[in-house]
Amino acid sequence: MTKSPFLVFQHFIEPEVCDQLALDVRVEPLKNDDEVLQATERFQTDAEIKIFEFFKPLIPKLEEHFNGFKYRGTEHLVFQQFPVSNGNAAEEPHCENAVFKRKRWVKVRDRDLTGILWLKDFHEAPPFDVKTQVLGGKLEFPVYNFGFQPQKGTIIIYPACERFISLTSSVLVGELQCVRFHICAEGVWLYNPEDYPGDFRSWFEQVV
Repeated sequence: MTKSPFLVFQHFIEPEVCDQLALDVRVEPLKNDDEVLQATERFQTDAEIKIFEFFKPLIPKLEEHFNGFKYRGTEHLVFQQFPVSNGNAAEEPHCENAVFKRKRWVKVRDRDLTGILWLKDFHEAPPFDVKTQVLGGKLEFPVYNFGFQPQKGTIIIYPACERFISLTSSVLVGELQCVRFHICAEGVWLYNPEDYPGDFRSWFEQVV
């Protein structure tokens, strides 16, 4: 297995803690003019403090794994909620730190790494416990042609640059809840793909 640009920590937070966090941060989703439920993003200080206590021991591992990366800080955690999306992507393809302007990517945010922590579990067959499970909501990386199904309590961390455009696939049953981390480095940190040769078949022993 070669070194992967995706750093995955399974069982990062216990399932029971995730269930309580999901309950604490959830809001009733609003509907648009067509009566379609809308995704929401919010901050929640108490939940952020609790999660960050789990996150702090990972910082040295980030610095060890991502060549040349020295941790400076993390933006306020974003608590995301994706309701059933009727076959449409729950979240459209995007780059975490750049926008596409005049035929090139322009960095517009001081973000170097992104983290996704899932508070719900992917479940593919009924019966469904919609309080703790979701069908759909896969985190996909089109450039690499693979993705991750939600795993409660797992966090995945990856570079925030344009090589890691991501989207969240349609939510078919339940409601996806996750936490997004935006992490910045001291000084200038540039992702070098030569440090991470191969693809998902060599980065992971099995596709997640």
